[in-house]
Amino acid sequence: MPIMQADTSAGLTSPFAGPDPTVPTGEADRAASELQSPFSEGFGAEPAERADRQAAEFLDQLADEDFADAVEALVDEAAAQHLADQGSFTARPSMAESRFALQTWIEPLAGAAERAVDQLTDRLAPVDPLAISAHELGELLDSVAPEQLGIEGFDQFLGGFLRKAGKLVGGAVDLAKRGLAAVGKVLPVGLLLGRLKALVRPLLDRVLRAALNRLPVSVRPIARMLAAKLGISEAEQLEGDPVVRLAEDFDLELTGLLHADTGAEQPETEFEDESEAGDTRESAVGELDAARERLAAQLTELPPGTAPIAELEQFIPAVLAVRPLIKTGISLIGRDRVVRFIADRVAGLIKGMVGAEAAGMISRPLVDVGLRMLGFEVPAGQEHALAGEALASTVEGTVLRLLELPGEAFADELQLDAAVQQAFAEAAAAVMPDRLLHTDLPERETAGEGGVWVLMPRAARPAYRYRRYARVFVVPVSRQLARAVPWSDGGTLESYLLDRGAEHWPVQSEVELYEALPGTHLGHLAADPGEVQALTPQIAGLLLREPGLGRRLPPALPGRFGVRPTPGLRFYRVRPAGLPVRRHHRPRRRLLVALDLTSAKPSLQVALRLSERQGQQLLARLDAPARDLPGTLAELRKHYADALPAVLVGRLLRRSLAPDAAHARAVADRVTAGVTAALSAFLTERAAQLAAAVRDPAEGVTITVTFPGVTRAGLDSALPTAQVAVTPGWRRRG
Repeated sequence: MPIMQADTSAGLTSPFAGPDPTVPTGEADRAASELQSPFSEGFGAEPAERADRQAAEFLDQLADEDFADAVEALVDEAAAQHLADQGSFTARPSMAESRFALQTWIEPLAGAAERAVDQLTDRLAPVDPLAISAHELGELLDSVAPEQLGIEGFDQFLGGFLRKAGKLVGGAVDLAKRGLAAVGKVLPVGLLLGRLKALVRPLLDRVLRAALNRLPVSVRPIARMLAAKLGISEAEQLEGDPVVRLAEDFDLELTGLLHADTGAEQPETEFEDESEAGDTRESAVGELDAARERLAAQLTELPPGTAPIAELEQFIPAVLAVRPLIKTGISLIGRDRVVRFIADRVAGLIKGMVGAEAAGMISRPLVDVGLRMLGFEVPAGQEHALAGEALASTVEGTVLRLLELPGEAFADELQLDAAVQQAFAEAAAAVMPDRLLHTDLPERETAGEGGVWVLMPRAARPAYRYRRYARVFVVPVSRQLARAVPWSDGGTLESYLLDRGAEHWPVQSEVELYEALPGTHLGHLAADPGEVQALTPQIAGLLLREPGLGRRLPPALPGRFGVRPTPGLRFYRVRPAGLPVRRHHRPRRRLLVALDLTSAKPSLQVALRLSERQGQQLLARLDAPARDLPGTLAELRKHYADALPAVLVGRLLRRSLAPDAAHARAVADRVTAGVTAALSAFLTERAAQLAAAVRDPAEGVTITVTFPGVTRAGLDSALPTAQVAVTPGWRRRG
């Protein structure tokens, strides 16, 4: 039988209880004799090759975890602002109205960033950057402090943006001093900073587009050409979460200002604001909102027992559009044939659940174990709409699960049949009440009576942005349990609760669960995205005793603690009872790692950022009559012993600094041991410096361990003696 030919006889088993409505359907010698040059690597390289290497080095130096975090936080804050704005309109606002509201909200940040560049330009105008020392230039660059706008995301962005500006100027001066670039190409500095200033609003425009779930605008031609030269393929640029790519794309643009072969004569239009032509059409997420509502209505209006093939063939492409990367198997077979196949199979599975009578049977338990448990009442006459929503969600969840299959599965009809049946059962078990399912259905998520995942927020219908689990879990969190649950900042649930003010254990807590939809941002789930954590099967088992409620995470980006929402991922939020409403401030990221192995002053640097509560804990040990140095070191090790190796392994593999994971782990273990040895020596000789930093009024403490002179080759040898510095507050690495 031809592959992917629709066959209604391939009878799939329905997960619903009751009557089954379906029907069956010689080079080595030369290499050894080559003589080794005494000159440093790259001295004799071709100019183009040397320029590409310089560009790659500068791109590495621009990497700034804090700035990447700030950009992501800004997207989340904009998404939360957009959701709040929608509730202030009596009717659903248009895309133009939403964009205008967000542009008004972000305008103070755009103005502050532009003023910061102007101040930097004014400070540098009276001096010749080539005639002063690197230290003097650094002091000049540091003399411009960012404005404090009073919004955490804004202030973090401004600080990171100014650091980028300083690196851009420093990179230009370094190239000119070394004679590695024509001075006229990157200087005067005023022209360079003018181009940087012109990038502010386009970057913030991309932030707003991401918050509104617009299709991402690709980086500018100058950056695309540079990415190609550095071996970053177009597919690699398009893969992954567009929010994560925002900071990476900006670094490419800054690198392009110095290293792309464009010349000072490049037209200024290259840096003008991006066209808003794309905003005249609905985004893929907006189209899915409309398609979901349309299918929900159709499934309750069809005659009972109808197989809604045509309706599903209309709906499924809207789901595919929000996950635009087409797998090899789908592209070989043909997207339309895959849509027809899935529609045919799923239609057979739900045809017994369509129509008004079935909608009435579905809606009653949905209201009981769904909306009412969340405190919502269903307006009279809308019960059938709720049933249609659940059926449409089941179809959507099925398609999204199928898109996780390897490409080869789409070329094998039997594999795809099996996958459709399992995916449909899993999707139905998530959104349908248990009483509608087979009692022995293995895909049921909870051992006992479970809840259902409800589309939210209800006031934004049909523009739902996440699902919420109807049941709220009441959990006594013991200290041992909290210590075993990791947190996105590199700490644990224990550190989170302690920073919130927990003094006695167990901490009685309520745990709320969320599931991401296409278009979900962390800002949709909580005002503080740092409180929303990924719910894996392991964490769900520990915290809720229901591992089936968790979801496996996709491969993490190297060195990232947090997880961006992608459709189907689940998150949780802990609400401790009886703790102060105002929590202690915590650093967004507790551990920073810098690998600068190619500059004139290479180094490997690890920065530990401790909250004020953690600093005071150390101070109590240091101020004890017997001065507990062993306890202090043991307490410090908790902050990096597990997290640092994971971060380093990911970073080494991503930058091809280790041939495999085992080699990377060996390097990471050696670095971790080196950090411990350095901290031990520091505490033995200079513990008073740590105590003084904790007593400083600045909130928190940063401990920086630097291994100077570490090169790529040096990673496989003994590390140099480390330098330890302690500063009050949550500093960046040096």
